[in-house]
Amino acid sequence: MNRSPLPRTGPFRVPDGLVDETVPLPAWSDATTVRAVLDDLCARYEIAGTYAAFEATLPWDAELRARAGLPGNDPAAVRALLDKAAVRDRLRAAGLTGLRSTTLTAALRSDSWDFPGAAVLKPAHGTGSALCFTVSSPAALRAAAGRIRHDGPASPLTRDYVLGGRRPGGTPATDRFVLEQRAEGELLSVESLVHGGTVHTVGLTGRYVLAADRVVEQATVFPYAHPRQAEITAAAHAYHRALGFTHGPTHLEVMVPEDGPVELIDFNPRAAGVAAVPTFSLVFGTPYERLLTDLGCGRAPDTAALRPTGRCAADTWLLPPPGTTRLRDVGFPPEALLPRLLQEPGPLSGRSDQLDTVAMFVLAAGSPAALHRDLLAARRRTTVNGVPLGDNPNNHLIAPAHLAPAAPAHGRGAPPEPAAPATEGALA
Repeated sequence: MNRSPLPRTGPFRVPDGLVDETVPLPAWSDATTVRAVLDDLCARYEIAGTYAAFEATLPWDAELRARAGLPGNDPAAVRALLDKAAVRDRLRAAGLTGLRSTTLTAALRSDSWDFPGAAVLKPAHGTGSALCFTVSSPAALRAAAGRIRHDGPASPLTRDYVLGGRRPGGTPATDRFVLEQRAEGELLSVESLVHGGTVHTVGLTGRYVLAADRVVEQATVFPYAHPRQAEITAAAHAYHRALGFTHGPTHLEVMVPEDGPVELIDFNPRAAGVAAVPTFSLVFGTPYERLLTDLGCGRAPDTAALRPTGRCAADTWLLPPPGTTRLRDVGFPPEALLPRLLQEPGPLSGRSDQLDTVAMFVLAAGSPAALHRDLLAARRRTTVNGVPLGDNPNNHLIAPAHLAPAAPAHGRGAPPEPAAPATEGALA
């Protein structure tokens, strides 16, 4: 189950003849149509396994697994996991969070600010950091709520999932948004494989973020050695138990301060996206997709195959320079692995948000310091519309805090840290 058509070109091309049948759907929110498709597939096929990685498809994946008698999670439980407001309430009841939260509908009724500092406005059902804003007053909240009318995702299937089918310019459904106290610390991810309720944590993923807007993710690095790794892993296992997730890959986003409690930001009941799977394969020296296939078929994954090789890898995304409103071409450096356009040549928004990235590639190296050096150099040499990205503001990155002693804190030497922007998105 997927969001996009099968790619026919590039490094992620699906070879002809590999897929016997594709079934296009106008929207994953049309329960009658989706269930009719599931009925038809179950009548014509013996379902040996399933895989899904787009949030809107995950409840249907769970339903198909239940029909086929495959190990999985209850479809209602998956839907609850995808509701960020409900997840925060359950964590609070379990004593696993100290963050306050409320619905946008309730927050807009109040003239007071009921948070100790800034808060993040985000969709209750979100993906790709779409429509996420950091606000710190009722006036800023109302301004951000107004932007929801116009800044919706371009993809129809993503827009349907986040906004329930409302088109940009229409009236936002404020009950589909949650306002949550902003957690402080470093944002990173915990990657796990779960079988029979047993959680096997594969590793941590660190993030490079845009210096001008620290919620715009520009690269991930795996594995990421953090001094609090044991505590982070223990917290991740506690979240799995409290939320009742028992089977499949997970990608948890957590905020980790230098000391104090770890906070869950997002529980994603799916594998990490973009090029995470080939990145993990490069690091472990074994096809990571084999383990995902085993899980998809109900078998225990061979986690013993995931032996450290000493390699590390980065999956990086590229923004055009600020104000770019048209994409003609992207030129990748020769060391780039799996280079891929994320947007077709044509008009661009001119913004510098998470969903405005235009291309991606992967790099691997023998140490975090070497990876850091090579990543920044490769990004500078990449061209957009024939011009190297160089040191334009959208190529100034902040590296993961604990990447390596030899890696500078910033991707462009060590300029002063910029002030936090007035409006930020939350990574998802």
